[in-house]
Amino acid sequence: MTTIDRFAPAPGRVVEFVPSAATLAVADGAPASPVPPSFNQRFHLAGAPGHWLACTFDISGPVDTEALRTAFETFAGRHETLRSGFRPAGSAGPERFVLPAEKLELVMVRDGERYATAEELRTWLRNRLAANCRPMSWPSCLFAAILRPDGGTVVCGFDHCDADGYSLAVAVHELHELYTGRPASSLPPTGSFVDYCALEQEQSSSSAPDVTDPLVRSWSSFFADCDGTTPSFPLPLGMPPGERAPQGTDVRRLLDSDATDEFERRCRAAGGSVFTGLLTALGLAAHRLGADKVIRLLVPLHTRHEERWQHAMGWFTTVAPLTLDVSDATDPAEGSSRTRAAFRKARALAELPVAQVLPALGDSFRRTRTDVFMASYIDYRRFSGSATHLARRAHHISSVTVADDAQFWFSRTHEGLFLRSRYPATAAAEPIVLSFADAVGVLLGRRSTPSRGRRGERTAGR
Repeated sequence: MTTIDRFAPAPGRVVEFVPSAATLAVADGAPASPVPPSFNQRFHLAGAPGHWLACTFDISGPVDTEALRTAFETFAGRHETLRSGFRPAGSAGPERFVLPAEKLELVMVRDGERYATAEELRTWLRNRLAANCRPMSWPSCLFAAILRPDGGTVVCGFDHCDADGYSLAVAVHELHELYTGRPASSLPPTGSFVDYCALEQEQSSSSAPDVTDPLVRSWSSFFADCDGTTPSFPLPLGMPPGERAPQGTDVRRLLDSDATDEFERRCRAAGGSVFTGLLTALGLAAHRLGADKVIRLLVPLHTRHEERWQHAMGWFTTVAPLTLDVSDATDPAEGSSRTRAAFRKARALAELPVAQVLPALGDSFRRTRTDVFMASYIDYRRFSGSATHLARRAHHISSVTVADDAQFWFSRTHEGLFLRSRYPATAAAEPIVLSFADAVGVLLGRRSTPSRGRRGERTAGR
């Protein structure tokens, strides 16, 4: 899990796979869909573009570009959100349209340019992702490949409207399987994220809560404890409300696979889990650096609870409001049980999505920052094909924009436990966040070191 400024792909010749002229004509004339954007999509559409997600993986041997074109076409045909776009609709805001699967045709751009260095290739890739993966354009994704005599790198980029972290693992597995000849009919059936958006709208309209709802009151109390807004990182970053700075990123391995297994054993023996142990480590690290023993943050949760969403591309997430108290914790594993109880309460509050909570709160809630203090966790081992991610050099790549708060992503793979931190890259904020990440690593039992260096150094792509 890295960012585009750290990704260093091996040089080669690039080719893209884009909709044909006939497909673009159908998209231009597609009727409006009655399905509105989801809550996450509405928030994203109202903000500045630039938040995209991408994945890459390597292919051994000369690349069969026709097989890859077919794989991309079949993949997009399976996932309706990739054939869905948004366009302006006056005062009503953006409207959705959907291209029928049978009308999708991709063609390869054959005059690909050869890039001699990783830096040149990264610049091309960053520019193409920024140009293609935009919420108000279609397609809002990038399908490409970097070709070399001995193999190639498959590149997929998605505007955040159409993908979350789980989606990238789905894309890596499906595209590899389709490219190597597996028929689409043998892949797991998948639902449509557009249908999911319709269900979200139906549930939101039919059961809008008010301030008397117990769950709304609990959410309101959480935000009140955060001064009437979303939670902020509990250590001073020197970022006044309304100001943003270029994004800084730190990527590091916290534990190797054996140490992660041992940490899990200790957490489970104490009645917790890996994630609640990691959350406890966050609280203890913050307290070691001067924060209170009680901190508040949002925890992203997936909403792929039905079988039809398990293998779907889309933005299937909500957030839970966590109040984390490490008053009695002596170490992350020992304190994981109490954190687990707090996490269960937070997850129960998330049963009422924040999308329905905010309208009920009215003026008692206000946004003072664009970012929120949050910590996410993904166990990539649970996904199909994960055992081959290292051999295929699979990457989860995020865009680099601006930031006004600190955010953290834990990821577990077959190779161990990793942490990616996102923060304002200022003289005041960066040392605080890096010291915090250092403290998390120490608390987990091993002094962690940034993977391939701190900000400005690169993560090898090959």
